[in-house]
Amino acid sequence: MFSRRGSCLGFLLVFLMSFFPVSPASGADIKGGKDSPLLRRYEGSFIVQYSAKEYDVTVIPLGKTEYRGDRYVFTASEKAEGRTARLLYVAPAGRSALEVFRNYEGELKEKGYEILFSGSKDELGPYDSFAETLYGRDRQYPIPGDERTKNQQFLSARLVRTEGNVYVTVCAFENNFWGSETKMEKGRTYCRVDMVETKPMETKMVTVTSEEMARGLESSGKIALYGIYFDTDKADVKPESKAALEEMAKLLKTFPDLRVLVVGHTDSTGDREYNMGLSRRRAEAVVKSLRESYGIAASRLVPAGVGMLAPVASNRTEEGRAKNRRVELVEMQPSLQ
Repeated sequence: MFSRRGSCLGFLLVFLMSFFPVSPASGADIKGGKDSPLLRRYEGSFIVQYSAKEYDVTVIPLGKTEYRGDRYVFTASEKAEGRTARLLYVAPAGRSALEVFRNYEGELKEKGYEILFSGSKDELGPYDSFAETLYGRDRQYPIPGDERTKNQQFLSARLVRTEGNVYVTVCAFENNFWGSETKMEKGRTYCRVDMVETKPMETKMVTVTSEEMARGLESSGKIALYGIYFDTDKADVKPESKAALEEMAKLLKTFPDLRVLVVGHTDSTGDREYNMGLSRRRAEAVVKSLRESYGIAASRLVPAGVGMLAPVASNRTEEGRAKNRRVELVEMQPSLQ
């Protein structure tokens, strides 16, 4: 049922009702909308919402939601970064969410994708918690789990490639709501497809020299470093970090009495507690590299992770999130004499 032209729950109504420039009756793609070359559309459907970025971050759910502390969180998830396309399709009249969903599921399997997580209705979590956790919440519009959306289906999948993995999330649901403020047609099936082609972010940060680190520590007691690289959701220091590590080691050897906190920072994407742990593991990895590869005494390096708690820019843009993902050196005693 796929044409050759070639994540989301009912909660996407929260966003879509405000942004639809095309009604289902038009049967035409939104201006600028286009399929990903990696995945065909369901035959007869058309695009009503489309966005694409050369580099963005997407949360990939790997399990349902459950209530922890004061909110719902995914039992498992990861983040994918890279070239991203987000498409919302309207299926032909009379097609169910399950039928559209099964076609996408079969297409992905045929192309060699591994299904990471799949579920429907209550299998995704109680009430509207899955979509709320993934997309946020706006009580002005219908939410999944009530009588206005039906038959929600979701999956996340991954294709392993040497040039970079591809992640896909697919969600199909049937709209059971009609109101004057929306152009969504009651009874029609909508399908959101998000695709992320992972790739290293183009490096534009200049390596901070040991002399610049010393000046920063002397003037403000800390220095932010952007030359330490990790894969998404990983804590292994990448080889591209060598230049920055060498400058850090040079600083510490020039000032043998200097002791520093090595502090990991993340952006605000994902669960707060998870990011706290990830930032701590990354700081520990930096300390390990300095100790094992450059002979810096462990007593001079104290790892710490603060996750998303100390941003230096807005997390609303990729540029801001990139600035917030960093490692900082914080002086523990004045010794730059």
